[in-house]
Amino acid sequence: MNRDLRLFLLVLPLLLFIVITVVIPVAQFLYRAIDNNLLADNLPRVAASLADWQPGYGLPGDASLSALADDILAAREAGTLGQVAQALNQQMTGVRNGFIKAGMLVDGPAETRPAALLQAIPALSDIRFWALLKSAGAPWTDFYLLQSLDLERDIAGGIVNVSADRAIFREIIWRTIVIGINVTLICILLALPVAHVLANARPPWSNVLLALVLFPLWTSLLVRTVSWIIILQGEGPVNATLQFLGLIEEPLRLVYTRGSLYVAMVQVLLPLMILSILAVLLKLPKELLRAASSLGADWWQGYWRVLLPLLAPGILTGSAIVFVFALGYYITPTLIGGPRDQMLSSYVALYTNKTLNWGLAGALAVQLMAVLLIAALAWGAFQKLQGMRR
Repeated sequence: MNRDLRLFLLVLPLLLFIVITVVIPVAQFLYRAIDNNLLADNLPRVAASLADWQPGYGLPGDASLSALADDILAAREAGTLGQVAQALNQQMTGVRNGFIKAGMLVDGPAETRPAALLQAIPALSDIRFWALLKSAGAPWTDFYLLQSLDLERDIAGGIVNVSADRAIFREIIWRTIVIGINVTLICILLALPVAHVLANARPPWSNVLLALVLFPLWTSLLVRTVSWIIILQGEGPVNATLQFLGLIEEPLRLVYTRGSLYVAMVQVLLPLMILSILAVLLKLPKELLRAASSLGADWWQGYWRVLLPLLAPGILTGSAIVFVFALGYYITPTLIGGPRDQMLSSYVALYTNKTLNWGLAGALAVQLMAVLLIAALAWGAFQKLQGMRR
């Protein structure tokens, strides 16, 4: 048995564990963004009856109504009527109750079923609902992906923007990216001087300072977030100190703001940036700045043109780690951010756990993965460019 095969067999259990516990569940969740099998399996007759129908033809006839009644009866007997109604309601609000009611009105003779459906489901007089029923025949749908970008299909099938009162997701995606970038930049600015202090400190102070840097990582994220709420609240120590010094008369609104969100996120993620920069800094000769100074450069020129480019790998690695963690934050924005500070992961959790709209949750997760992929490609391109310059 050669060496490579032995190494592969050693890591095989870990690979299988990752595939089973991470890759497969994540892939299944992301597939929810295009999954339409629930409707395709439960509404095959009405979808087939609408195969040659187009919205421009007007409302379908009794044949399609009878096919819909048969599908409703079959779904009721299979125990999936409520799920089908919920799935339809996610794509066209207001049809759930009527659809469930129709399940109790189509038990009569076949010739009376169309009238019962029209009585139970007012949406049957809307061309858009019939277009939705026609799309139910496909095993996949782009509805949730379009909705996650504030887009939808019109009656003719073209892609258009949703109305202004329904457009929220582009703003959420952009907000998530901006917060992630800002947190990363703040961490870089704060981590550079701290990393230099750690690199130049002598024992035992270097060990003490390193322990203080690592301390946030040893504390529960929930505890840290709640601590910031206590510190920044109206009666907290920050406002109390400012009032005691006479700098303010009324407590400032420090918590549930974008600023408090940045403070809490930076406090959690800053150690990751510091450690990334410190790992590179400790490998560099300490005489670099003195050598630059001996060649006529002042401190700023030596740092900017000599030391900082050498620290770029650590800064890039730390930035990638911090940015990825910041994009996926959920607890901190939920507890300490305001209503307009919630990030994409908060809405993924909302649609997964509360509204049970897994299709939209999966679509938002796809958007989050797309942002991460773009960031990874940009990081790789930058690394390749740096390699070409060398």
